[in-house]
Amino acid sequence: MAYPPEFSSTLTYANRYDLNEIDVFLEGDSNNPMFFDINGLPDYLTFGKHYFHLSTLDSTNQSYQLRNESRILFEFKSINNVVLRSDVVKLNQRNGVTTCYVEVLKDPLRTMKEVGDGTGTLAIVGSIERKKHTTVEPIPKKFKDAMNYRCIFPIEIRKNLQGALSPFITNTEHTLDTLNGRYSFKKAHISPPRLKQGGLTYDKEGNPDIPGGLAGGGGGTS
Repeated sequence: MAYPPEFSSTLTYANRYDLNEIDVFLEGDSNNPMFFDINGLPDYLTFGKHYFHLSTLDSTNQSYQLRNESRILFEFKSINNVVLRSDVVKLNQRNGVTTCYVEVLKDPLRTMKEVGDGTGTLAIVGSIERKKHTTVEPIPKKFKDAMNYRCIFPIEIRKNLQGALSPFITNTEHTLDTLNGRYSFKKAHISPPRLKQGGLTYDKEGNPDIPGGLAGGGGGTS
């Protein structure tokens, strides 16, 4: 396990900001995020990389607004306080939507703890300012021009859940088999006798179901 005593200069480690613990002026709610919108995250995060979209919401009806050129930071944490690796995809779509990803690793690299299953958090922070000519509470000096707004979204981690991105469990096992009925996908399948009406049926082992064998049908084996 790559932990600080074995820190590698060639691996990418998840930065730790502890955004869920910093002091902020205004706290949002995942049901009313005010400034940020998250779209595309699956219901359950499993092992691997998951992409999602982060965008800003129209704040016309809000008392505050994001500062011009405000930095926006986000951080994923598992229920046992392990930071998940996440970042922005370097793709400039010029449409106000940022493509990001979060990755659940078997080895989180910075810690000896494994990522815990359960309800974790996605914390997003930015810098807001009071709109001009409003009567709302001014932002205290210590919060001005700082990361002073936060919204925390719940996430669900189920590392080994099969088919997490699909309503059906797929590809649990891949085997070569014969379909019940009139078709066989076995190699060297047997054609029906020349004079037989209709096609052949096959048993579960892929053998033709012919009473008395192939004799009399003109299609015997040599």
